[in-house]
Parts: sequence; C-alpha cells; structure tokens
Amino acid sequence: MIIPTQDLPYNSLQQLGQRDLNQDVFDLIYWVQQEILSPELLPYYDVSKIQEALKGQLESIQELKKDLSKHNKQRDTQYLTLHVIELEQIQYFYQQYLRTRIQKLISKAFYYYNNIGEYQISLKEKEFLRTLVEKQADYLFTNCLQYYQKTQRNFGVRLDNQNQSQQSQQDDKINVEKPDTNKYVVIHVNTSRTIHIGSIALSENDIALVSYDDIKFMVPIKSVTLI
Repeated sequence: MIIPTQDLPYNSLQQLGQRDLNQDVFDLIYWVQQEILSPELLPYYDVSKIQEALKGQLESIQELKKDLSKHNKQRDTQYLTLHVIELEQIQYFYQQYLRTRIQKLISKAFYYYNNIGEYQISLKEKEFLRTLVEKQADYLFTNCLQYYQKTQRNFGVRLDNQNQSQQSQQDDKINVEKPDTNKYVVIHVNTSRTIHIGSIALSENDIALVSYDDIKFMVPIKSVTLI
C-alpha cells in the first residue's frame, strides 16, 4: 500500500503517518468489498481520516516536487509519480465506497428513510436521504394529483374509498421496496467458534453459500466475510 521508499528526497514522506494510513486503507478496501456484496446498507465506515490523509499527502508531494535536487531530479520525479498513482488508487476505493452506499440509498430511498434508526449512516448521508425523499415525494404527489384530475375530467368518475385504499397500498408497495436480504451469498468464516446455520455447522475458514438473512448480523462484526 502506501509505503514510501527511502530514496524519496529528504525522506520527507516518512513523516506523513504512513503506518496508521496503511491500516485504514486495508480497512477501507475490506468495507468496499463488503458493501458491494451486501444486499443491504452496512454500518457506515468513517472514511474522513483517509480523505484528510490523501489530501495532505498530495499537497506534500506538490511541495516536495519544488525541492527536488538537480542531480537526482529524474529519479525522484519517477518515485513521486509512482506514489501519486498509489494515492489515486486509494482515492478510487474511497470514492467507490461512497458511490456504492449512495446507489443503495437512491434505489431504496423510502425504505431507508422509514427505517433510518435501524441503519448506521453518516450525517451527510442522512441529509442526502432526507432531501432525496422529500423531492421524490413531492414529484410523486404532483404527478399523481395531475393524473387523477385528468382522469376525472376525461371519464367523470372518482375512485371510491376502496379503490383509493387499494391504490395507496399498491403505491406503498412500489415506493417502499425493501432490500432483498433473502438472496444467497458466499461467505468465508472468520471466527474460531462454530457457526450454526440451520442444520449446517461451519468452522473457521469454511466457505459456504448461505442466505444473507441468516448471517447479516455477522457481517458488521467481521465474524464472516462476503466473498
């Protein structure tokens, strides 16, 4: 991961907290994979530290470029370029993590909004979700109202209470669609204790195809890994 070489000018990048960042990067990549493979939104992994570190390192590299020695300028520039590429790769994972979560929020906006207390999401995600739901609700209300008014004008009829109730239930079913947590996923068992899923007993390092519903509480605590 981000491991600076001793040949970088003045060895300045050694002072940028690389060891701490390396572990954060490993964690980020892990949660990107889990978020992508999970059919529902997982607890939010705080990526602010990585965001700040990336910004700081890119700014430091720009400063280092100004101080390159003329004797080794070409060599040092190559090292810095490689380091920038690594940082950009990490930035990709950072953006992929946020993008995956936003896509889940968009696809099941009404469900997550109505069950927001059951999910650990960031303050920015909460604000995004609230704004999204308000705009979608306003759009649906406006268009449905126009549709019903047009129907009444063209056919001179009104939906009775029963039809209105059935229509409302159908709209709720469409708009508040739940994540499909009954789908099957492949897991790797991390915990040393035996996991019982139905009649199946799984031990550490076992790999199995199971229903996500049966193991969803194990994913956030890393008892199992989605693969």
